[in-house]
Amino acid sequence: MTSNTTLPLKIKAQRDGFILVPDAAASFESVKAFLEQRIRESHDFFSRTEMVLDLTARPMHTSEISELHGLLVEKAGVKLVEVRLNDDLSLVLEGSPVRPVTPARPPVSLNRNQESCPMIVRNTCRSGIRIESPADCIVLGDVNPGAEIVAMGDVIVFGNLRGIAHAGAGGDRSARIWALSIEPSQIRIADMVAVPPRGSKPMPKRFEIAEIQQGLIEVITM
Repeated sequence: MTSNTTLPLKIKAQRDGFILVPDAAASFESVKAFLEQRIRESHDFFSRTEMVLDLTARPMHTSEISELHGLLVEKAGVKLVEVRLNDDLSLVLEGSPVRPVTPARPPVSLNRNQESCPMIVRNTCRSGIRIESPADCIVLGDVNPGAEIVAMGDVIVFGNLRGIAHAGAGGDRSARIWALSIEPSQIRIADMVAVPPRGSKPMPKRFEIAEIQQGLIEVITM
């Protein structure tokens, strides 16, 4: 790679860790491959550090953010503490310093409904709580038994899903439910309902996705 070649991903050091800044013109595949390479080359250097993913110039979909999150956790033991979406919207992950969230402009491509901002819940949802979102719903914590998340778009849980989640509540069968572990009392996508089997299961390597496949809700591990 020559010095004139634009890197797909810049890794900037800061006092408390690193900031990952994808190039605005880079494909997701090139960003992911470059990050994997840097982790292999400097695993001990990055291990147990804190990172911020800055997407102000290069928006990503929920699936892409989840892939990078899983890669950082699994391959490098990195704690992703913040995802910057644009100048006014930032996801602060549970346990990190709180920054204000004031979505004053249309959101980037994170959410399915481009006219509505994703709803961001910055803490664990405990029993008795019901959250409703007109777009995607992003939970930065666990969804405990007895809690319910209802979203017109995707439900994304950066933690364990053990309560009820309903994605595509307006009838969108292409909606998905994302979580580090899906162990709910019930999941719904559009008009489809599924109840998970009882008993323990191995923990997923990165994250799990519930989606409709051939008329049934299936949970796949990534």
